[in-house]
Amino acid sequence: MKVLKSIQNRITLIVLLFGLLMIFFNNWRNQRWLLERRLSRLEGEAADTGSRLAGLLQHLSRRQQERAADLEMSYVSLSPDVELGLVCDKQGVVNYSTQLQWRGMNVQSTPLGAAWKHFAHVLMTMEPVAAWDGEEKSKFVVMSPFFESYDPSSKAVVIIRYDATLATTQVREDAWHETRRQAGVLLALCLLLWFALDELVANRVRKVVEILRAAASREGPPKVLEGEDELSIISKEFAGAMEQLRVAENLVLDGAEQERRKIGRDLHDDLCQRLSATKMKAEVMLGVVEGHDEKSARLARQVAEELAESTVIARSMAWGLSPVGIERHGLKDAMEKMVRFAERSYQVKCSLDCANVNDYLSGSANELLFRIAQELVINACKHSSPSVMNVTIRMEGGEVLLSVIHDGKAFSEPPPGKERGMGLHLMGQRLRTLSATLERTVEKGEKDFSIATVRIPPNIQQTAPPFCSTPSDENQSSTENHSSSHRG
Repeated sequence: MKVLKSIQNRITLIVLLFGLLMIFFNNWRNQRWLLERRLSRLEGEAADTGSRLAGLLQHLSRRQQERAADLEMSYVSLSPDVELGLVCDKQGVVNYSTQLQWRGMNVQSTPLGAAWKHFAHVLMTMEPVAAWDGEEKSKFVVMSPFFESYDPSSKAVVIIRYDATLATTQVREDAWHETRRQAGVLLALCLLLWFALDELVANRVRKVVEILRAAASREGPPKVLEGEDELSIISKEFAGAMEQLRVAENLVLDGAEQERRKIGRDLHDDLCQRLSATKMKAEVMLGVVEGHDEKSARLARQVAEELAESTVIARSMAWGLSPVGIERHGLKDAMEKMVRFAERSYQVKCSLDCANVNDYLSGSANELLFRIAQELVINACKHSSPSVMNVTIRMEGGEVLLSVIHDGKAFSEPPPGKERGMGLHLMGQRLRTLSATLERTVEKGEKDFSIATVRIPPNIQQTAPPFCSTPSDENQSSTENHSSSHRG
């Protein structure tokens, strides 16, 4: 069940169930205690009433005040627990009764006949008897003997039967009334607990989750919860971990960028120079053999042409790895070269619309934006097989906006369980460094166009990542590469 997935609901439900269990247990215990107490009181009340009535009837009988005796019996019948009361002589003739229809009849013809037979010895011992009629403890019988006159043989007995059903019912109703009251209080407390958990825990947990999601999808310093509770400590620790992770990511980007620059410089200063020198040697050899050996001349010409093409490709690769012109010629010049490289390498008709964003982005941020655009363009050329492509960099609403539009296949995320490529991973790191967002959409029409849009927010556009090389480092690396080239 979806409701039980929430810890807040689980805690509330556990408290509610435990509270209900305790309430029902308390109800059972209270019923037993109250019932025992009520029955004990009923026994005492019955014994007192029987003894008092026997003494009073003895006095009234000796004075022959029958009306007063009838009045006393009517008083006895006022008790809601009295089922029937009789006064009979030793022959069993009923002289007085709480119900007039039994007067003058034999006691054995009345509902108390069984009790008369069971406790007949009372007239012999003249000792009162009070006992439950049966094992269910629903009927309680009291027999109190007395003398109607001064003659010892004028024996009579008072028989009263109490019905405990009403008392038992009343006790159960009182217990259930108390149970309902306690259940209402418990429900109110559970609702209060639920709202307290929602306010103190669930809402703050949701805020922590929002912070986690924001940290994973949106850049900038991670937010923290206010307060000093455990969730605040967790959010602060997470923010510190995210800051350290971003520092580590920037270091990774720094290392990757430095390595790209080094490889680009090595290609430019070593391999390209070697290819150029070899091309010149091939041209010299072509001049030597031309006119003497046409077959060798044709082969030398092909070698020279292929070396020229290889030199151009190597220079393009070197520039792609180390676009040193961004600082000197600006982002637009680097983007134009990248677009031309994509046209030559992948036979894609590319167009570029690049506004001047140097006033909004630092040089290092420009380089990051170039790397992101390079990854989007080259990825699209490799995997989407477009025929036309448009790359745009402009300002929109205070944001720097990069869009890559092409008519190739739409981008699809790698299936679950398959890792993303290194290029996508590095692009994600660069997006996080710029606090940028990437959105991919498809525009439907006669021909579908895939659109990748990168937005760099205005609040951190001047942020410079830490991986920019100092001029002295570049000059030193360049000098070392030139030296290795000369040594080659």
